[in-house]
Amino acid sequence: MSVARTGIRLRLDPSTFEIVRHRLWYINDEGALTIARLSGSPVATEVFDMNAGLMTAAGDLVYIDNFICAQATTLSPLVKHLIEEYSDNPGLGPDDIFLSNDPYVSVCHQNCVGVAGPIFDGDELVGWAGASLHAIDVGGPTAGQVQVDAADIHGEQPLIGPVKVYENGRFRKDIEHTYLNNSRLPDVLGLDLRAKVAAVQVIRRRLLEAFSEFGKETVLAAMEDVVDYTEGRLRARLAELPDGTWKHRGYIEFGDDIYVCRVTLEKEGGDLRFDFSDSDGQAPAVINCAYPGLVGGVLAGVMVYLCWDMPWSPAGVLRTLSINSKPGTIVHAEYPAGVSKSTTTSIWEVRNLASIAIGKMLAASEPHRDRAMAGWQGVKALEELFGYEPSGERFGGPLLDGMAGGGGAMPGRDGIDTGGHTSSLRATIANVESYELRYPILYLYRRQNPDSGGAGTFRGGAGVTMMYTVHGVDEIPTKILHTFGVEQPESPGLCGGYPSTTNQFAIVRDSDLLERFADGEVPQRLEDLDGTFEAYGAYAVTSMRRGDVYRAVSMGGGGYGDPLDRDPELVARDVERKLVTREWAERSWGVVLTDADEVDHDATMASRADRRDERRRAATVPGAHGAAAEPWDAEAEGVRLSEALFYDSSREPAVYRCRCGQVLGPAQRPYKELAAQAHLPLQRIGPDVNPAGIGGDRFELREFYCPGCYTLLEVEIARRGDPLVDDARLALTP
Repeated sequence: MSVARTGIRLRLDPSTFEIVRHRLWYINDEGALTIARLSGSPVATEVFDMNAGLMTAAGDLVYIDNFICAQATTLSPLVKHLIEEYSDNPGLGPDDIFLSNDPYVSVCHQNCVGVAGPIFDGDELVGWAGASLHAIDVGGPTAGQVQVDAADIHGEQPLIGPVKVYENGRFRKDIEHTYLNNSRLPDVLGLDLRAKVAAVQVIRRRLLEAFSEFGKETVLAAMEDVVDYTEGRLRARLAELPDGTWKHRGYIEFGDDIYVCRVTLEKEGGDLRFDFSDSDGQAPAVINCAYPGLVGGVLAGVMVYLCWDMPWSPAGVLRTLSINSKPGTIVHAEYPAGVSKSTTTSIWEVRNLASIAIGKMLAASEPHRDRAMAGWQGVKALEELFGYEPSGERFGGPLLDGMAGGGGAMPGRDGIDTGGHTSSLRATIANVESYELRYPILYLYRRQNPDSGGAGTFRGGAGVTMMYTVHGVDEIPTKILHTFGVEQPESPGLCGGYPSTTNQFAIVRDSDLLERFADGEVPQRLEDLDGTFEAYGAYAVTSMRRGDVYRAVSMGGGGYGDPLDRDPELVARDVERKLVTREWAERSWGVVLTDADEVDHDATMASRADRRDERRRAATVPGAHGAAAEPWDAEAEGVRLSEALFYDSSREPAVYRCRCGQVLGPAQRPYKELAAQAHLPLQRIGPDVNPAGIGGDRFELREFYCPGCYTLLEVEIARRGDPLVDDARLALTP
């Protein structure tokens, strides 16, 4: 949208603003890509688990890149800390760069080491540049990021800084040595550090070049205008969305414990209020996040779901938000709680919660309903390998195949298959050959996993599965598995769509793989191998020896809308593309195929009728619900709450009505209490939902139907005994 059409008052004329703001974006983008070009770590060179930020002199983020969002948003609190605490001692010089991995100051967790440096024009402080990259190992009792046995942050990776690591045009050798000496891979860590310092220097140099081209005052005015413009655009978008309250709940499994995270989103006019204060108390270590990570998770959700056509300026976005939380909770930990895995537990869950709440809000919006999205990959299945090559050289690092999870479905299209996650729009996964070059492993396959995307009118994107064996060494002595969403899916559907599959880890020990290789066979199913099968929960520190075979499954995306409303031809296409099996085409969507994999329309109609009857038999119907269905035009007469559920405010008091005309009951009550509902096993979702029974039977699937036509209105994953989530209320005016 052009500046002139927005009505936002800017310092610069529209043409100059457009030219300079795009220059500022490219300056920051060049800084971020400098990290990938110079770092030798596959985390940066192939996966892009990194980011950079351009800030004002006060430390407000003008631009971040669309790599890992929270890595960039935490640069601002680092700079604000430096301004407040370090301006006098040790001071801020024109060539200085500071380093920190303290999550209670800024970063997401200790491995996401951030650097930041001031930008001076002569003696005037005009801005800041920052860069962040996930480091493979920065020390600690356990290699990598997950300090599984830590009792608090003192049992995790050592905290560094903020310290001045670069001064007067060179590295401070004492600081650099201390920092690198903690790591098991100091050479990799040292190159990562230089890549981030170079990124800061690139942004500095390019900004000063822009001063020479456009004038300092013009460029600084453009930086302020970007922030104002983003705020104005976002407030205008929010004004187009309905006022109301939306809630969501998620779970993090950690050992035998389950931690519940909750959000309430209130939208009024041009403001959003997120409240996480009802989340569970903090864990001793590992899975919490500190406040900067909480803010980063919220920003990631807001910018992806609401800022699709405007600058990613966190400072502008933050002006429209209030974020309430309770110190001492899992999403707002207090020192000395540990946070070593926060990026893929609590921060990820915060983003899930914020995203789904926004998705429910968008689903209730007529002008922007097409932008509603079900849950993307709820969390990735991750692992880290450490050991020694036959030459004695040490290897180590994460395998990030699990980042290729499925995208959430939308009202008009399926989710993206192996589309990644919304925290980073430009993240990728490494080539199989790259990992085989770096680590002593041999892949048997890596592919999209059938039946892994949530069923719905539109299907969630497929997740990824892979299988490999040890190759070239006798043993990989350290293998760390870590995730959550093993017992229950963390990629929820929307408006009656199903969640995705769950994450899985398994190893067959002492398999007959080598014998099968000798016979010319490459096994494609772990279950076909002879050997000892071991399934793992969310966390494990283990190893692998020659002949062992490992398999991981990473979840897909959530579905959108009632699966029985899906076009049968789309299901047939999915079967042809091996994204859905014939069995689950019928079980999830009621679609029956002929031997030629074409839709049998008569059998499909009968199958779907059977499934609606099955819903009636399984459901508990409220003792007294609304009047029977009667003709009405839902689109014209109703106010949409979700895909098939509307308010009818022509009655006094207002009531909920299904699109079929069925009245559920008075709108003062939660609609789920008025709907027909069934509590079912999670395995109803799909074949890869906790097939090993990890953790027992602690969760259930709750389905909520129209008590008239038995359209599936909404789906909820819950721990048995947990209350229903009153997840959607519009602020209706008379």
